Amino acid sequence: MTFRAITGNLVLRTALHVGTGESTETADDLLRRDARGRLLIPGTAIAGALRSIATRLAPRLQSGGLCHAIKTKDSQKACGCLVCQLFGDVNPQEDADAGGNAARVLIYDAVLGPSDVQIRDGVGIDRVTGAAARRERIKFDLEVLPAETVFKLRIEIDPKLKQNESALQLLAASLAEWEQGRGAVGGRVSRGLGAFRLGDVLFLDHDLNEPTNLMQMLRCGPSWDAANGDASWLDTQVKALPKIKAWEDGDATPVARSWALAEFTLAATGPFLTHDLTQAGRSGFDHAPVLATYAKGSRPVLPGSSLRGVLRSQAERIARTLATFNAWDAGQDSGTRKAAFLTACPACNPLTTETNDPVASCNSFIKGFDKKKRDKLEENGAEEQLCLACQLFGSTWNGSRLRVEDAPFVGEITYKVLDFLAIDRFTGGGRDSAKFDAVVLWKPRFSVRLFLENPEPWELGWLALVLRDLNDGLATVGFGAAKGFGQCTIADPKLTIGILHDTDFPIPILKTEDEVLEHAIEADERAWNEKGAASGLYQTVAYEHASQVDWLALANGWVKEFNRLVKNYARPAEFMSADLHDSYFTQKNGHWLPDLYPARVS
Repeated sequence: MTFRAITGNLVLRTALHVGTGESTETADDLLRRDARGRLLIPGTAIAGALRSIATRLAPRLQSGGLCHAIKTKDSQKACGCLVCQLFGDVNPQEDADAGGNAARVLIYDAVLGPSDVQIRDGVGIDRVTGAAARRERIKFDLEVLPAETVFKLRIEIDPKLKQNESALQLLAASLAEWEQGRGAVGGRVSRGLGAFRLGDVLFLDHDLNEPTNLMQMLRCGPSWDAANGDASWLDTQVKALPKIKAWEDGDATPVARSWALAEFTLAATGPFLTHDLTQAGRSGFDHAPVLATYAKGSRPVLPGSSLRGVLRSQAERIARTLATFNAWDAGQDSGTRKAAFLTACPACNPLTTETNDPVASCNSFIKGFDKKKRDKLEENGAEEQLCLACQLFGSTWNGSRLRVEDAPFVGEITYKVLDFLAIDRFTGGGRDSAKFDAVVLWKPRFSVRLFLENPEPWELGWLALVLRDLNDGLATVGFGAAKGFGQCTIADPKLTIGILHDTDFPIPILKTEDEVLEHAIEADERAWNEKGAASGLYQTVAYEHASQVDWLALANGWVKEFNRLVKNYARPAEFMSADLHDSYFTQKNGHWLPDLYPARVS
């Protein structure tokens, strides 16, 4: 008998939230704690994140198969794939003849001793006014652990897996993704929380048939702190994996194909503030910036939720503008144009709750379905039914493949204290009880990471347009946009794309005679001549060294693919309001908004 285990350190790259659903006077959602009050990441949360990666990687390996967990058919039967051999069947059967296995890896809770806990505030932004969404009351706060917190990873391997090298290789391939910094655990990972990297991985293999090892185990328990493990096991297992073949079963299948990582410095051109209510109370100012911790000398951080909200809001504006142009060309009267807009608008308003609101949210329609219809939608997958914005950025019905991480501050910190006073509109003097102050960052710089799993060409094109607008000052980040805060530019951009096979590269699906596509393919071929180093199972290409002409050619191809998709997009009839309360395409009291804000200006 042998004791086989894997140990390592989970080092948080961003703040972490693993919630309980319980609230107090200080926070709407508390961190998970054990019976002794110690903070922890439950083993189930770690196992779920690891299994999710393994489920997407397994089909790309020669010995892997598509798990029933991501199939719509036979989902109630025992599976037996490599993933289920490692983590247990999703639907184990009581009848032994029907198959079904328990998990062969035991993942322990990652417990943490005393640590600083922060309170993070969040608020939804009204898409029309740009202010806090007061009507929907989307305001919340939650406990988080700061970045650089270290948890101990402990995985015990069932001896029965000793002969199953394929399963162990899959486990190693999944852990390699964490080692490369592409791991995330906990809640709100798409909004910047829970990103981590795995380090100091050791593989322990102790023969318990040896009396000395057995007595040591009985006296002291498993040797989780042993330093004599195999530090090269993970790298050896990954290198032994078979060559990955092309995937030909359709793009809609949720298997691993590629990823895109955009890294850049977000540089503010003036005052900048992301308000932290708790920090403001501690500092004595009415407004104060978010800091990484409450410790003295802590550096500021740009929450991923703040940047993500800006990116989504601007993406929605771009998509709706294109839809308005298309609707304008669809007819000569307001009724025809309104019907065309309702049919083709690719971006809903995620904060609306009623189906007759302007650009009602996809979720508001789903909530109105009967249970049978909702169950069918869930069984068959809802992503293709949702608007393009919900497909890319997610919704309450489906998660998002795009992660916008918390952005740490870089460079020297400069604070400025500003006073504000509201002016009485009648007297022209200061308004009583309307005095407040703020401590703001002056021209800060933040290191931003955007990670998109299985990027489609149109998604890359859409994000390219959004980032261009952000760089051009058409979108602002943080507090006080009307006061001149939050204007930013983008510096030192870098795009890295990882693929498992050459056919996984996100090339625009346009006509072959299209000149833009030809330039994009040529640029792609030149880039592949300078492939970067391997990253886990993935081969990478970094466009930081490519020529500007090649980069623009690829970007233009992606943008054109996005424009093509928007032009041909049609919302399902079940996700369209018959009574849209919107004044752009309809006259009200003799006035027509296009007279003031035309769709096109010559």
